[in-house]
Amino acid sequence: MNESDRNIRGQTEALIKATVAPSTIKTYQHALQQFEIWLEERSLNDSLLANYITELYQGGKSAATISKIVAAVKWRVRNHDVGVEDISFEITEKTLAGIRHEGKNRGRGQVGGITWDMVKQICVLAEADHTVAGLRDSALIRSMSDCLLRISEVVAVDVADVDSVLTIHQSKTNSGTRGFPAATLYIGDPTRQVIKRYCKVGGITTGALFRRIRRGDNITSGRLSVQGARNVIKHRAREAGVEGFISGHSLRVGSAVSLAQAGASVVDMQVAGRWKSPQMPAHYARAELAEQNAIARFKYGKCKG
Repeated sequence: MNESDRNIRGQTEALIKATVAPSTIKTYQHALQQFEIWLEERSLNDSLLANYITELYQGGKSAATISKIVAAVKWRVRNHDVGVEDISFEITEKTLAGIRHEGKNRGRGQVGGITWDMVKQICVLAEADHTVAGLRDSALIRSMSDCLLRISEVVAVDVADVDSVLTIHQSKTNSGTRGFPAATLYIGDPTRQVIKRYCKVGGITTGALFRRIRRGDNITSGRLSVQGARNVIKHRAREAGVEGFISGHSLRVGSAVSLAQAGASVVDMQVAGRWKSPQMPAHYARAELAEQNAIARFKYGKCKG
């Protein structure tokens, strides 16, 4: 490219920027920086952007905020990126439409976390029902808390996946092909014991672990749906008096917070939750992590452990 071409290109970029307010460009640039961290040098595509905004939504971001992020990426593609102009954004648009519909009543703020102490409170109450449904709900909530599971992961668990550890076959981080484990995760003895009780009472020996239950506490062979699992978490949290905006993501958030309260590092949380970057767990547990910084520890003696 000769000097004349470079000058013309520079003028073109300046004209393009002039069509967008400086404050908007600043917002776009911040959003794009966060997205680049999440991408971890992967090439941008429609599916990855859709996965990214889904994770942001599960983490409590509003539909309005997510819409701005999508707009920022589109602006970057139209005006800066070479070779990716053919991205259709079809999957992203459909995902964003679902976020706008489901999150239309969501205000600003983060999803409420269900911490380890809250999990104990919720599960003791659920188990006190002395029903198959109560045991199922406790086993599901305990498993999600121990393993920082996503909703899509917990409903995919089969009886054969649970032993001394929990093997996850389907995850947003892999192709979802059964037989290709995404992770082998630790589950505590209390969780294993509740799972055993649930399987014994429900007569479950093979197939789906978490199943639909009809009226009259009649368990079926059908796998619990994502929405069904989400409803279980919301219902049991409400029943136990847990306040705040509760969603299917609340157990992941709560475990991240509890880990930070126990003195875990951001890297510890990232590994436990299988996040691709430390950004999300650090965001969830920002108040707890502040208690561990150098001033808190050395000036005010608030060292954990």
